[in-house]
Amino acid sequence: MENESNTTLERIESLLKAELSLTLRLYEQSEAQKKALKENLNGKAVSEATEAIEKTLREMEAHEKNKAALLAEMQADDIEAVVGRMPYSKEKTRVRQQMKRLKDLLEKMRGVVESSRILLKKDMDYLTFSLNVMTAASAAPGYGTPDAPEQATQGRKLFDQSI
Repeated sequence: MENESNTTLERIESLLKAELSLTLRLYEQSEAQKKALKENLNGKAVSEATEAIEKTLREMEAHEKNKAALLAEMQADDIEAVVGRMPYSKEKTRVRQQMKRLKDLLEKMRGVVESSRILLKKDMDYLTFSLNVMTAASAAPGYGTPDAPEQATQGRKLFDQSI
């Protein structure tokens, strides 16, 4: 029984190491994307960072399938439940430490993702504003009678050829 739980813990530890590696790479790529968004110099850096993130996410998806297969084999919902059923051992302690590192890293990554989300929202708001200005900006009312402001409105668009 102890040998079986050690083998299970070894498999879980191997999965966690791979997940930690992928998550760390994803975190670094997310930081690079956030930096590119902050600098806002060119879209190429943001696109490259996003492509790298997408590639890593595809790798994580494959990893998650392996993890789901292991959990199905062990008839458990999550790795913590499996580890919790195991007797105390050095391997169990190592696995718990890796789980904590992974949890901490995911928490840091949430902060980076939230910052990137805010930066993207601000960029999108600016683009929307700019497009609205370019496509629908009427000239402001000029001199005219205050009681008939519609006579003072010029009614021209920003890109009218007659301007």
